[in-house]
Amino acid sequence: MAFLILTCGLIMVLEGFDIQALGIAAPILMPLLKLDPVQSGQVFSAAQAGVVLGALLGGVLSDLWGRRNVLLMAVLVFGAFNLSTVFAHDFTTLLWARALTGFGLGAAMPNVIGLAVEYASPKNRVKAVTAIMAGMPVGGASAALFARLYFKDLGWQSLFYIGGIIPIVLTLLILFLPNAKTVREADSGPKTGLLSALFGGGRAPSTLLLWVVFFLTSSVLYMILNWLPSLMTQRGMDVQVGQMASLVFNLVSIAGTLIMGAIIDRFGYKWAMPVAYMGFLAGMCGMAFTGTAEPLMISVGITGFFLLGAQYSLNGVSPMYYPKSARGLGTGTAIAFGRVGSITGPLMAGYILKTGIGPLHGPGGVAMAMIPLIVVAGLAVTLLTASARILED
Repeated sequence: MAFLILTCGLIMVLEGFDIQALGIAAPILMPLLKLDPVQSGQVFSAAQAGVVLGALLGGVLSDLWGRRNVLLMAVLVFGAFNLSTVFAHDFTTLLWARALTGFGLGAAMPNVIGLAVEYASPKNRVKAVTAIMAGMPVGGASAALFARLYFKDLGWQSLFYIGGIIPIVLTLLILFLPNAKTVREADSGPKTGLLSALFGGGRAPSTLLLWVVFFLTSSVLYMILNWLPSLMTQRGMDVQVGQMASLVFNLVSIAGTLIMGAIIDRFGYKWAMPVAYMGFLAGMCGMAFTGTAEPLMISVGITGFFLLGAQYSLNGVSPMYYPKSARGLGTGTAIAFGRVGSITGPLMAGYILKTGIGPLHGPGGVAMAMIPLIVVAGLAVTLLTASARILED
């Protein structure tokens, strides 16, 4: 189990590194390619469109071919196309490089979660998933720290050389993971169709609420991951302050992920998840209504703690709403809906920064636009935890 957590955690480190790398490179890369804020938002969102397709296909295939086999292919894909980002020379080539990188990342996610859920003991499942998912902010923090130390000397390309070569090497470890040979064959229970697996047995409310929560939360998360350095520089702060904001967000997120996972395994998720969304809302209000570096850094840290703590704990809980034969499907569709949200968040930010949307303008307007999304997500997660039924093995 320790080897599984380590290997899957390293995959999440690389995903976090990649997501943050593009956001860190954006203040230099986008002007270099002569992209405006709307085109930049489209590039960020293309990666997430690829993740949506990857999560759906990866979740379905994992239930048929086994988690390890699909994970191996996914990591090879995202490593190869991440490396290709270095050679992008215009809007179109960058768009496709990021979309195909996203496809590989999306296909990996339900398999990482599926392996953790199936091999961890019931009392440690959320801790196992959140320990693995904590790799994502570790990767983001590593990208921010690397950029702060070496960005000027090695250039933006160095981020994508690292993010492309290491995943290809990591496939050697993935070969030693258990394959969780297809749970549909192993399950002695009745076989179910796609719609029945998602909506049958009284699961329609939990499935729909999961989709709403994942969609809205990911809209905010990926807006922050992609735009945070640029939002800081557009407030008149220098590039290093933007890089520091990314570092703070990711470092505090690691603590939030691990602490929330332990709390939920120890005390249950019914009260912890709504409280996390209240903290998330408080942090985003701080980002919207403060304008100087110190209060902004505090607000960024609060947001990271509760946002990632809630999101990754939900990743650990969500497979348990489904029978074993459909956990890859259920997790994959929830992640896919989340990644649809991760398309809309960066796009919305790009339009607000370029032309404004109604009364929303500039970096403060971007943060204010996220507040209603958090409120609705908090209400949905409260309904989910109060009414939906966890399926025991």
